[in-house]
Amino acid sequence: MSLLFKNNKGLSLIEVLISITILGIISTTFLSYFTQAYSYTNRNQDQTVGINVARNVLYYMEQQDYQTIKDQYFPANSNSNEIQLTVDNCNDSVFDSPVCKGFFSTKINNVDYSTNVTLSRNVENYSNGTNPDLSNYLIGVEVQVNWKDQTRTVRGLIKK
Repeated sequence: MSLLFKNNKGLSLIEVLISITILGIISTTFLSYFTQAYSYTNRNQDQTVGINVARNVLYYMEQQDYQTIKDQYFPANSNSNEIQLTVDNCNDSVFDSPVCKGFFSTKINNVDYSTNVTLSRNVENYSNGTNPDLSNYLIGVEVQVNWKDQTRTVRGLIKK
């Protein structure tokens, strides 16, 4: 033990370079985990924002008057069971145009979110176990939000 303390030569250049190389390899391995975690968190944040945009549009659509929507898009003489709505439909007399455009075309964190809404008279596809006889009292709503290369969809009902 006393021989270790009496040796005052220090470390050679080779020993220092080897230790720095080993330290570099170990730190690079740990840094790759941080970059993966960052990209995963970023992707999840984008998905969360997209789902929240879809839920906001769904909530807006669910607050619309059942009878007005039915009369405008599913008149008695019509055979159509589905209608596609986009930002262009915000000019219809059913919606408050500026509010509707804000919901259908949103920009959050410099990312553009576009929304397509499908209204359907076949409500059994939109809620589990809905009685088909209730189709006279419900309109199915499917909201699809698109941004970058991602898409999210939520479903709900407009009630009479």
